[in-house]
Amino acid sequence: MKRLFIAIDLPLEIKRKLHKCEQELAKYIPRGVKWVELENLHFTIRFLGETEEDKIPNIIKIMDEVSQELSPFSISLKELGAFPSFKNPRVIWIGIEKGEKEMTNLFNKLEKKIIELGFKREEKDFSPHLTLGRVKERIKWDEKWKINILYLEFLVEEITLFESQLTPQGPIYTPLYKCKFSKIYKKP
Repeated sequence: MKRLFIAIDLPLEIKRKLHKCEQELAKYIPRGVKWVELENLHFTIRFLGETEEDKIPNIIKIMDEVSQELSPFSISLKELGAFPSFKNPRVIWIGIEKGEKEMTNLFNKLEKKIIELGFKREEKDFSPHLTLGRVKERIKWDEKWKINILYLEFLVEEITLFESQLTPQGPIYTPLYKCKFSKIYKKP
């Protein structure tokens, strides 16, 4: 069994800028939050969980099929958010402004085929976001912590199948397969 998820990985320069945002937030929130490591920053599209290894070739086939239907698209990041709310934050995240429709389309296409493979339907509605930190102790959110997110935009050209190994120091994400989007729109 492997613990798997399908995600959009980020360019290193975007990860570095987001890590600076985490460091700025950590000045205001000195304890109680486990910040996501720079190398682990990503957009989860579909968490698969504990998966039999013999299903991996079929997951890869699904990723290839879906990727053939999609063109590269841009994502731009916007303000901070918190799940379930700022009054009771459990997860601190950054939302997206540009690319939400494309990410939701990607999720829907994967979800349909993943369910056909025998995985359970995702219980929550898809909400594109990038997790910065997980709140481990109850904190009282202060509005001054809402730092300005520099305008960050990047091109998404592929999805990645990751294995997640949980360790006492935090998760280790290993890419198992990358799949480029290959649909090209022709100008009329």
